[in-house]
Amino acid sequence: MKNIVVGILGAGFVLSAAPAFAGEWRFQPTRCADLVEDRYDRAESRRDERYNYGARDRREDRYDRRESRRDEAITVCPRSSFVYAPSARENRAHGRHYKAPELKLKYDRKRHMYYRTERGRKIYIRG
Repeated sequence: MKNIVVGILGAGFVLSAAPAFAGEWRFQPTRCADLVEDRYDRAESRRDERYNYGARDRREDRYDRRESRRDEAITVCPRSSFVYAPSARENRAHGRHYKAPELKLKYDRKRHMYYRTERGRKIYIRG
């Protein structure tokens, strides 16, 4: 009897840990204008900091780094930067006429904006 209970519990753990057969929402950073701008700004800053033209240039670089950190602290992306990738099972079952489930978002009361966490970083959704 004890072995049967242990076996059922073990099977429950194994089956509950199995991957779900559902699609997922994927974030595409290339569709987010804010992240693209941050990447271009970092490249421009690296180019600018290679050359030192005196005290004013160093001061300008310091202000530019501060502005870049402030700009990268918050990311606002359009809703279209999240794309639903259906699983193979969903594609077979529904074919071309499949409608993606709703994107689950959280609400930030301080900023009055919806967001989704992606790799530990809040991505705020515009629109």
